[in-house]
Amino acid sequence: MCDIIWCKKEVAGKPCDTINYLDPYCFWNWEGTINCAECGTVYYIHMIQGFMYQGPDERPGEKPDTMPLYADKPFDGYSNYRPGVEGRTRPYECKPRSVLLGVADMVKFSIRGRQCAAGVRSHPPPAWREASGSTGIFRNCRPRCGMSISRSLLLARSRIGN
Repeated sequence: MCDIIWCKKEVAGKPCDTINYLDPYCFWNWEGTINCAECGTVYYIHMIQGFMYQGPDERPGEKPDTMPLYADKPFDGYSNYRPGVEGRTRPYECKPRSVLLGVADMVKFSIRGRQCAAGVRSHPPPAWREASGSTGIFRNCRPRCGMSISRSLLLARSRIGN
């Protein structure tokens, strides 16, 4: 959830009506000035743990410390300023890692340090899925605890007393 500054300043006889979004990561504990993405009006805000402690107070003539990440105009057909528009919004700095390929990383060891199926996928190739039908039964499935089903049944029976 983010906080907003709704700019209502009169510009050329019409209100600005721009919503400037303040992302919580950058503005969690922050004090400084920020500009409106549409009209450039500078506002002073003081945020403590994500809550607006003081402001937004208009500060004419001051230079802004930062810009909003995103801004839009809901009464103007939702025209907007996306992140990274020069002089209006700041760029989005949280970029994914450079080796992101769109597939999950292969896990070779469990959280307990045990080897997980020699680092191979637990699901069969897609051709096996079609052959198994809609039941979803695969040949590669193993019990989660790491022991065989027959051993776990023997342990359960010994505890019950059968």
